[in-house]
Amino acid sequence: MVNLLKIALFLLVMVFSSSCRNNDEPRLTFEILEAEQSTRLSNEERSPLCSVSLKIAAATKESGSVGEKINASVAYHLFNQESVGLKGCIEQFAENYVKTYKNNMLPLYNEDRADTTKRQWYEFHYIITSTTEQTSRRTLVYLATVDYSEGHTNSVHQTIPLNFYSDTGNEITRKDIFVDGYETQLNPILQKALMERVEVNDIEELKEKGYLQTVDIYPSENIIVGDNTITFIYNPSEIASLELGTIQLVLTYAQMEKLIKPKFLKSLQ
Repeated sequence: MVNLLKIALFLLVMVFSSSCRNNDEPRLTFEILEAEQSTRLSNEERSPLCSVSLKIAAATKESGSVGEKINASVAYHLFNQESVGLKGCIEQFAENYVKTYKNNMLPLYNEDRADTTKRQWYEFHYIITSTTEQTSRRTLVYLATVDYSEGHTNSVHQTIPLNFYSDTGNEITRKDIFVDGYETQLNPILQKALMERVEVNDIEELKEKGYLQTVDIYPSENIIVGDNTITFIYNPSEIASLELGTIQLVLTYAQMEKLIKPKFLKSLQ
């Protein structure tokens, strides 16, 4: 009887301790950090303008070390920074972008100032917005949308997803997901998915509709890891004509069964 009582008390203490630890664990939350900068190239009333607008999702201080890992990865991938906090990183990027614009472009603009048809060459903008979404019980995607123009007729539009384990903050890469040499077997699966999406029967019909005219299909680096699927994102002009925009191909883990590492699948459970 005494032994049973001791066991019962021990189990009660363990449950209580576990409950306390769970309550004390940091909760992963995000806020939006903003940075805005703009400058005119000269003092003229209709001088070309450079504007930067950054609205960046950032893990809060309450997210602890998990949030710190995620923020560090975002700073590296979006701004090529490793030693500056995310807030300082975006402020520094915005300030440096407009400063570099004026230093580099003003001498050129002075030469072209009299030619009003060239004014649009000097209109610059750089915009980033980002969001986060829980994509499975253990993973989340950080989705950044980048739109910029540096005197081009068309803006450059990019979608950049970063995948993380939400309980550790570790980034999930293709190397973590796929077995070595997976590309050879994945390419025809992706091409079939593209044909089904476009509703054609062969590669020639794909080309006629503006797809794979100058490049063969390949696994995009931009992916969204889900509970049962991986979405491959191809930015405009990567595998199709610019006017066809962003292409998304969704494959299930079952379709890629032999190409996915068992260790990765287990990590989603």
